[in-house]
Amino acid sequence: MKEPTLSNTTREARNPGDSAAIATQEKTSKWSAALRAKESKLATNPRKELVREQLIDIAAELFDKKGYVQTSINDIAKALGLGRSAVYHYFRNKEEILAALVEAEALTPSHLLQELIEEAGLSATERLRRAVVDGIVRRLSSGARFILLSRLETQIPEELGPLYNLGRRHIYDFYVRCISEGIANGEFREVDPKIAAFAVIGMANWTSRWYSPYGRKTPAEIASIIADLALQGLKASHNQSGDSEEIRRTIDGLRQQIDALENLLK
Repeated sequence: MKEPTLSNTTREARNPGDSAAIATQEKTSKWSAALRAKESKLATNPRKELVREQLIDIAAELFDKKGYVQTSINDIAKALGLGRSAVYHYFRNKEEILAALVEAEALTPSHLLQELIEEAGLSATERLRRAVVDGIVRRLSSGARFILLSRLETQIPEELGPLYNLGRRHIYDFYVRCISEGIANGEFREVDPKIAAFAVIGMANWTSRWYSPYGRKTPAEIASIIADLALQGLKASHNQSGDSEEIRRTIDGLRQQIDALENLLK
């Protein structure tokens, strides 16, 4: 699998002859390059990096509340308690702010999964569990960003679409690949890997809809429960004579996990 980068989106335009599409993707690449250059400068200044992250969080909330088009740089600056010129120190315009949000929440996970693919010595079960747990912990620790971005999907400008879709596609491809590997080596039972991938991703993503930081379970504990549910649903049975007992134990285990999740919602 190729490293997910914006340059790949430019080279792999669906219609290479479509100059408008290529121009749009090239603009996206320029935004990404500018964002990364600023991030590298801010990385040496923890205070500025903190302000930048707060700026993105507040902008995301305003985009969700007022709409992306209706939100101005002045609105963002006022909500953060900064002057307009201070915002321009971090971003040239609100498009760059949205691009930073999309890149952080869409591409960063795919980069982390690429590293997981390249890590040697892991079984498909271990790789899948790590992906589910790490993804949920990261998602539940990122505040409202993940939920807000999903709500903003219809407002994402055309030039940012390739960036957003690229990240989601790489995540989906990782899960299909991992599940297919587990089926091939006997770790997982015979299932449609594409449907299974959507199911696992859906279970993980949905946690951000109902999670409360004031609940009884930590993000890590919730992630472990979800990973157990996913793996129990995929686990292969190697003892044909004991299939009935194995199914009973699996169902009992799933019931216990579901009960635990339901208690979190009370």
